[in-house]
Amino acid sequence: MLGEEADQLVCDVLAQGVNAPLWNLADRGGKRWRPIVSKLAFLVSGGLAPVPPRICQVVELLHTGSLIVDDIQDEAVERRHGAAAHVVYGVPTALNAANTAYFRALKILRLCLADAPRLRALDMLAEELFAAHLGQALDLALGARLPETRLRTAHYFVLARAKTGALVRMAARLGAIAADGTVECESALGEWASELGIAYQITNDLDDLATDMQDVVACRPTYPLLLALEDDGPAAQMLRGHLGNRTLTDADARELRRLFARERVAERGRAAARLAGRRALRAMRLLPEGAARTELEHVTRDLMS
Repeated sequence: MLGEEADQLVCDVLAQGVNAPLWNLADRGGKRWRPIVSKLAFLVSGGLAPVPPRICQVVELLHTGSLIVDDIQDEAVERRHGAAAHVVYGVPTALNAANTAYFRALKILRLCLADAPRLRALDMLAEELFAAHLGQALDLALGARLPETRLRTAHYFVLARAKTGALVRMAARLGAIAADGTVECESALGEWASELGIAYQITNDLDDLATDMQDVVACRPTYPLLLALEDDGPAAQMLRGHLGNRTLTDADARELRRLFARERVAERGRAAARLAGRRALRAMRLLPEGAARTELEHVTRDLMS
């Protein structure tokens, strides 16, 4: 196209500057349950097996891109037991690769969906991608306002529905659209995904609390942290002394863990995750009965436990 040398340069840049950051992260694994959601949503909405594999690629591309951007904004240095993409490739390259993943996802839709479902899918993605970015904005804003604002778990639910729920909704709604499912079916899947997103995010936050407490130590707006602040007990008093500098020493973290246990933060968090999971299961009652719905119920219970 541009001559042999120029064409080779373009290929090298594509391989190293776009594909490598994405594949490096994707090859490390991950739970990869969102593509399963797309497949089951496709089947429960009346789609016939086999499920179009490219539909699942859309979700994975969007998710991988969002992880890279999230790590940059959180200044995280690790992802999936390895260095974060921006640590390996630098912020400009990692950010460009993440943004490219979004547009590649749209290209896949052009290749695998007919005109009517493609337009419906594009409308849905425009809606949900905005919600996801709004959720990320809320995450950043709530974190910045922790020192001076009386935040509550109600703020957390809004954040989780927007940020975490958006990716689950994209997976579920895209499956329904690809199957040419009814609007009612897509809506039920969307409601299910929103509540599952809350249950999943709370569970992730509790996993952090049970292990290295990285998110809590960094004073990010996790469910355990907001729950403790809402209680306004000893844990909240200790936290407020550290929110301004955003760091906790190891001794502080041990003391905070003790106070969290005393205030039953983990136990109450698990109860909140179970409640969101039950709301997700109720939303599924509007879906057609069958093997696909049963599998979605299993996915719900696995992710909320």
